Amino acid sequence: MTSLTSLMLLAQVGSGRLQGGWGYVGACYGISVAAFVLYSVSLWARRPRAAAASKE
Repeated sequence: MTSLTSLMLLAQVGSGRLQGGWGYVGACYGISVAAFVLYSVSLWARRPRAAAASKE
């Protein structure tokens, strides 16, 4: 009985491959690029600035 139930469950699952998920892939790449850009801007904004004539 259990093998019949598991066989019926496997028949309902399908082939196990996603179809048409490129929109999600593009969204993930977009979010990743935005995060890297924001992190780069935050590093640039927090960079140490040298004083012009403070060590003379």
